[in-house]
Amino acid sequence: MAEAAGHILVVGASSGIGRAVAERFAGQGAVTALARRADRLAELAGAGIATVAADVTDLAAIGGVLQAVVAERGPLTGLVYCAGVQVIKPMRSLGAEEVERLYTTNLVAPTLFAAAFGSARISTRDAVFCAVSSVAAQRPEPAIVPYAASKAGLDVLIRGLARELAPRRAVAVSPGWLDTEMTQAHARLYGDDFKATLEKRSPAGAATVASVVDAIAFLMSPQARHVTGEILRVDGGAAL
Repeated sequence: MAEAAGHILVVGASSGIGRAVAERFAGQGAVTALARRADRLAELAGAGIATVAADVTDLAAIGGVLQAVVAERGPLTGLVYCAGVQVIKPMRSLGAEEVERLYTTNLVAPTLFAAAFGSARISTRDAVFCAVSSVAAQRPEPAIVPYAASKAGLDVLIRGLARELAPRRAVAVSPGWLDTEMTQAHARLYGDDFKATLEKRSPAGAATVASVVDAIAFLMSPQARHVTGEILRVDGGAAL
């Protein structure tokens, strides 16, 4: 399968899916990795990946960051938005700052990245905007309601972008639970028993970061040139 080439910006590339996406596309074309933590980005520089240290919650800076990225390496042929925040606690325990940070990272920032991405000065006409959503958007559960709502909003954003940004494409992947740095922060909830149960209820086996990256690579590729507005679930069938 031919993979995406050109110039791809990966937002949220310091760990997890974002880092794996940046590493996957390195060598296929120009890749720019954007994340808040400069120390993590330095580890990617050795693979020929350009890096930009920026915080997606600095909303006013997003347009300027994209302009600088394009000035350095040329118009984007793809943007993969992987930045995300998860807060696991009952609604009654949530503070305003937590909710604001969650929605800013998971929904407001990708909205502004997409708005700038639609400019002819930022991306090519056949460029692809891809976001990382979650099965939680369709299956909200207690203690992750705001997270699920932010991802549901992201799904609607993708469907709308497919029409408004055309002929550029807009797509997303919707992973199930993954073993990443973000979920490892909640190890008391996601122990061995949880993982064993997930494996049993997943007909194709529990999804991995690698399988999600494979799905992103397909959606960004020429083989998916007529796929737009779609949110591709990658969970091994656990949500069936």
